[in-house]
Amino acid sequence: MKKGVLIVSFGTSYREAEAQNINPVEQAISAALPGYEMRRAYGSRRIIKKLKERDGICIDTVSEALETLAVAGCKELIVQPTYVIHGYEYDELVEILREYLNQFESVRLGHPLLHQQSDYKELICGLNEVFDFRSSSDAFVFMGHGTGHFANACYPALEHQIQAQGFTNVWIGTVEGYPEITDVKEKLEQLSCQKAILAPLMLVAGDHARNDMAGEDEDSWKNILERDGIEADCMIAGLGSYAFVQRMFAEHALQAEEIR
Repeated sequence: MKKGVLIVSFGTSYREAEAQNINPVEQAISAALPGYEMRRAYGSRRIIKKLKERDGICIDTVSEALETLAVAGCKELIVQPTYVIHGYEYDELVEILREYLNQFESVRLGHPLLHQQSDYKELICGLNEVFDFRSSSDAFVFMGHGTGHFANACYPALEHQIQAQGFTNVWIGTVEGYPEITDVKEKLEQLSCQKAILAPLMLVAGDHARNDMAGEDEDSWKNILERDGIEADCMIAGLGSYAFVQRMFAEHALQAEEIR
């Protein structure tokens, strides 16, 4: 094997979510790189362990996948993460890759979904094609993961750019960063919003989407809004299920840059 592409996702233990969100992105990247052998790795050891114990499915860690590729004779390697932002997981990936640079003639790394200004524009355009924001007076609330990393600034930046394009009924919240759902709820209350459509701003519609967003617990986003009289409809579809997102990741893989 001369050329390989390693696609790194955080991972999911939901097999349906894997099929609908991760597999299509991998297929799009692989189709954009003919002649490259594709391998998969997950960043979450917890999910890797769960899949092995529950289903007998073995998924490589990043290090395991790199070792396998090196032993197989891969010389030119492209690594494409399926992360949304440059967060802690991306930083960790870079550090791992640097440990293996001497195993390959070249290692190129693609950027996450939101890297440069054109990515924001493309994401906003694609989401509008899916949801048609102006067709409804309802609010659209997207659930991002959020992080303590400075890259969390991508979420309020995305919301600002969405609203600057005239989509003033679209809001971004996060599970583990800023803005929180309480911040979004206050804005909806100020606008006397009656109904909100909730959707994940994550690659996979997994645990966060099914439980933190749409779950039955009292602190789910759906129930937080409905306790305040805001009807909430949940769409359980990860970003990876959208063709335009699959295309964006494939483009990022083609534009991957050499790691030094």
